[in-house]
Amino acid sequence: MQILFVTPYYYPELEFGGPPKRLHALARKLASRGHNVRVATFDSRKPARRDSAVIDTITVQYIPWVGLRSRQIPTRMARLDCEVRGADLVHCYGLYNLLCPLAAALSRRASVPFILEPMGMFVPRSRSLLAKRMYNSTLTKSMAKHAAALVATSPLEAAELKELTPDDVVVRRNGIDFEEFADLPDGQPMRQRWGVEVHETLVVYFGRISSKKNLHDLIAAFIKADVSRSKLVMAGPVSEPNYRHKLQAQIDTAGQGKNIRLQGPLYGQELKAAWAAADLFVLPSLNENFGNAAGEAVAAGVPVLLTETCGIAPIIHQRAGLAVPLGVEPLAEGLRLMLNPEVREQMTARREEVKRELSWDEPVRQTERLYGQIIRGGRPQR
Repeated sequence: MQILFVTPYYYPELEFGGPPKRLHALARKLASRGHNVRVATFDSRKPARRDSAVIDTITVQYIPWVGLRSRQIPTRMARLDCEVRGADLVHCYGLYNLLCPLAAALSRRASVPFILEPMGMFVPRSRSLLAKRMYNSTLTKSMAKHAAALVATSPLEAAELKELTPDDVVVRRNGIDFEEFADLPDGQPMRQRWGVEVHETLVVYFGRISSKKNLHDLIAAFIKADVSRSKLVMAGPVSEPNYRHKLQAQIDTAGQGKNIRLQGPLYGQELKAAWAAADLFVLPSLNENFGNAAGEAVAAGVPVLLTETCGIAPIIHQRAGLAVPLGVEPLAEGLRLMLNPEVREQMTARREEVKRELSWDEPVRQTERLYGQIIRGGRPQR
């Protein structure tokens, strides 16, 4: 099959969080099964870029754009139109961009079926809420109406997408590349770098510094839990500078600068060392369509505390960690429990079972089946 992925950001632009890495993993897995997967995307650092590049066997076609980095308007549509016409199926990722609606329109004109995967963005929860609602009422609604299928990565997200189309939502979870975590380095140097003593417990959050991630509640909960001999490190790319300033002010006002640390993004071996250093990973998000970071924690052998609003929560809860309701008090109580070694061991007793469930094998096979059904003109099986 000739498959075209359309996304405003793609690997290796890891400052956009997990999606670029996740899409690249799926593209590679499909390519390894004999499919020709191409990608149409922007280069966020080079607006005029219009060449193509091969990244790990995947051909990536860059579409030039104008505007702001977060509000990109694609130009020179002939290249995108050519990519669409050369595909058997187009898979559009994400909302609140103009590249996917344009690709969807070109797909319709060329009679090429397309899939829409909102990636947890459909329900606006932070930043530019009015603009997002306007986008949904026009562009999202139009794409959903004409898409061959909508893909959700969890039952939680599928329930949200029923508002758009009750019949064509397919649940296909994300996968985790466990081979990345097969040989973690020594974490002690990273603990020393962060000032974590041997007898102290290190609580971590790795991901974007964004209000959607609800890190202010995590800080408040960590302070409220008042667990002795523990430190909190939150590391990741900053997508909202004002929010990062707010978090730092919260830490400073509470006099917690020695115990709570905001860190820049970690990649490659540095991130692996951070996973090896961690004793507990927390994902306190207001919402996650799936929550791959929690799956990566499982792969790294790190216990997980997360909110029930994460799509991966039912897979993790009392098997590889603990899921709690949103709010400072539930998070604080969760920290108290998960920082107790005996409780932590009980809550993670089925981690190996969870690892098997989170591999890419089934999502890739399911994606392959979905593409085949649509290309053959059939309705997707939910």
